Amino acid sequence: MAAKNILLGMLLMPIFSVAQNIYLNNNLSTENLLDSSYILKYQNKIDTHRIKIQINHVTGLASFYSANLDSTLTSTGEIFLNRKYTAASNIYKLNSIVRVTNMRNGRSVLVRINDRMHANMLKKGRIIDLSQAASKRIKIRSIGIERVVVDGIRYSKINPKHP
Repeated sequence: MAAKNILLGMLLMPIFSVAQNIYLNNNLSTENLLDSSYILKYQNKIDTHRIKIQINHVTGLASFYSANLDSTLTSTGEIFLNRKYTAASNIYKLNSIVRVTNMRNGRSVLVRINDRMHANMLKKGRIIDLSQAASKRIKIRSIGIERVVVDGIRYSKINPKHP
């Protein structure tokens, strides 16, 4: 009986490890991706009624970049393009990959933080400013502001790929 269980475990082990990799690669990071220096610097500007901050999990408002900001430089030194899946945030570290979920419809998108927002946006409850490609993917309404949940996934200098 014990040999049968060991054999069954050996056969199923590869399946469990593949499932675990899929789960881990798509889930929250174990590393803290929040930028504590920025949070401390702007703590008096954070609207705590609209923004809730937990480790790698932030709730607040999202907006999207204007079309006329294409080809401007970002905080990482790269050229901003609205067709890429990128975003600006003062809460997450630069080059963090985050999952942004629209609380109205449940749609989500992975974006890389490559820029910073104006500090006064935190007073307005905004936690992330998405590229237009990312905002279209999660269907942000035409008024340009939507309640979202942002989860830190991992650190990467490469933009996430979307079909």
